[in-house]
Amino acid sequence: MADPGDSSMAGTAHKHKATSWATVALICVASIMLGFAFVLTSVPLAVLGGVIGMAGLVLGVMFRILDDAH
Repeated sequence: MADPGDSSMAGTAHKHKATSWATVALICVASIMLGFAFVLTSVPLAVLGGVIGMAGLVLGVMFRILDDAH
């Protein structure tokens, strides 16, 4: 049985940048806004959520946030 305090990634140095967290937060906010837009049937809120989501995707590509995963 494995030690519950032991983690297989305990000795590795995880790369994480503030830009990556900001990008993920931006995409989460966009998803929440799009959810509210769907429930409230609000086209302006949907457009704003879509624009924020696209900005998050562009930032994700620019800052290469998927490179933080390994």
